[in-house]
Amino acid sequence: MTMKWLQSVVIKLWGTILLLVSVVLIALTILLLEFFNSFHIEQERGHLAKLGQQVETVFQAHDGLEEGSATAVEITDIYGATLIATTKGETIQTNISEEKARRMIKELERQNWKAVDGEEGETAIGNYEVFNGKAALAYRAPLVTSSEAGTTYLIEELTNIEQANEGARQIIQLCVLLAIIGTTVFAFFLSTRITAPLRTIRQAVVEAGEGKFDQSLTQRSRDEIGDLALAFNEMSSQLNQYVTDLDKERHLLSSILRCMADGVLTFSDSGELLATNPPAEDFLAGAPVPEELIDLFKTVMRTETEMTVSFEREGRYYIIIVSPLLEHEEQIGAVAVLRDMTEAQQLEKMRADFVANVSHELRTPLVMLQGYSEAIVDGMTESDEATKEFASIIYDESQRLSRLVNDLLDLARMEAGHQELRIEPMEAVPFAKRMIKKFKQMGRDKRVSFDVVGPNVEFEADPDQMEQVLTNLLGNALRYTEDGQIEINIAEDRENIFLSVIDSGTGIPEEDVPFVFDRFYKADKARTRGKTGTGIGLAIVVNVVRSHEGEVEVESQLGEGSTFRIRLPKKQRKRTL
Repeated sequence: MTMKWLQSVVIKLWGTILLLVSVVLIALTILLLEFFNSFHIEQERGHLAKLGQQVETVFQAHDGLEEGSATAVEITDIYGATLIATTKGETIQTNISEEKARRMIKELERQNWKAVDGEEGETAIGNYEVFNGKAALAYRAPLVTSSEAGTTYLIEELTNIEQANEGARQIIQLCVLLAIIGTTVFAFFLSTRITAPLRTIRQAVVEAGEGKFDQSLTQRSRDEIGDLALAFNEMSSQLNQYVTDLDKERHLLSSILRCMADGVLTFSDSGELLATNPPAEDFLAGAPVPEELIDLFKTVMRTETEMTVSFEREGRYYIIIVSPLLEHEEQIGAVAVLRDMTEAQQLEKMRADFVANVSHELRTPLVMLQGYSEAIVDGMTESDEATKEFASIIYDESQRLSRLVNDLLDLARMEAGHQELRIEPMEAVPFAKRMIKKFKQMGRDKRVSFDVVGPNVEFEADPDQMEQVLTNLLGNALRYTEDGQIEINIAEDRENIFLSVIDSGTGIPEEDVPFVFDRFYKADKARTRGKTGTGIGLAIVVNVVRSHEGEVEVESQLGEGSTFRIRLPKKQRKRTL
């Protein structure tokens, strides 16, 4: 945590500012101290030069060193300087001992002298033994009187300059310290002020990385950071739009895959199953991918071409189309589309059965019509009674042929929408009893009893169409029932009437139940051998019931009978099929 804090932008920016200001202040301190030191030394040089002029004036006024030495010494003592005056005859006048003066002269001779601007004298700075090795400023100038010529030396310790420099140094250091403290506070405030919006932007970026693109930053300034906030807002808005569009596309694709009737399986290039849709999951049912499909996948990956195969599994028929899955023209897997052709194949079988059945139903009456007609035309009948019997058979077969053709025409008109309903009030019980009356004689022949159960519900419907519905249902029930019972059950709720035809006949196999209302359906021939029927009666029932905005459903168990239940609205409006 400490390392992370030390690596933060605030500390780096604060440290950078503080370091730069500190370097500048330290350099400034050194320059100022050097400036004050040079200033004080130059000032002292000027003072010594003026003092030297005064001493020279004194000596010249007294016309000699001895005469003016007392006055010169008094003047130099006032300024705290050391005086040494020599002549070519080595006469020395000084305010220190002569021995020290001579040693001092020798040390002075070894110094590098610097001329004083605007003056005749020279100055030099050095550490002199006479002053215990302390730094001192020396001044020398030629001394010329009317009687003598020599040199005047004035030496002043730099103690006062050092004291003045020390005072200036303390003041400057205090100012530098205060400046550093102020800079620290200001730099920390400035860095915090700068980095606060950066931290806000960083947090927003982190949240955007977590998928929160619906956030917006406030532009608190019109500088680069403010522009960065605006750029982030624009980026976040675009990313949010892109992600929303991608989600829509993904959900759309997912919805398309879920709603597809065909199964879809996606494989990686290694054969791993990546994705499936519900039909494909139903096909797999938790089991591994079939070997046929794995072999087909390997072939497609090897040849990089689309392949189609069909196979049977657990009594169902499938067609599988496997295509290479490409990305940037590189094969990354394969997609298999699984199409269940069971219903289509069964429908095709029903069509074939229907054609054969209709052909048989048409051929039988036509053959009989032709045979008996030829017998009558050829005079092969032995009596009038035989002729009448042949004519009766011809009549019955023509009626049978007429019913078949009429059923086909009715169904065609219904499916084309060319039949209009004639809605009238009806009463359920009288209508049901009237329909049962039509089948009672046939029921006696097969030892089948009929019954009507339920209230007398009033409803609206097309009587002719409803009669056709119950005729087909009762005929169907009677066809597959012997030594049993057929019941018409009547029920109601607030808005609907329910009519159920219940029989105790042979029932319908479970695998045939989903197809009983298909127009080409006819029960298994082994089970219906000897029973008439074209397989379009229930298709007519469905079309009539739907035209009344109703529903029809069936429940059946093999060997226990069947129940066909119809729901119809009690109130109808006139409409066209």
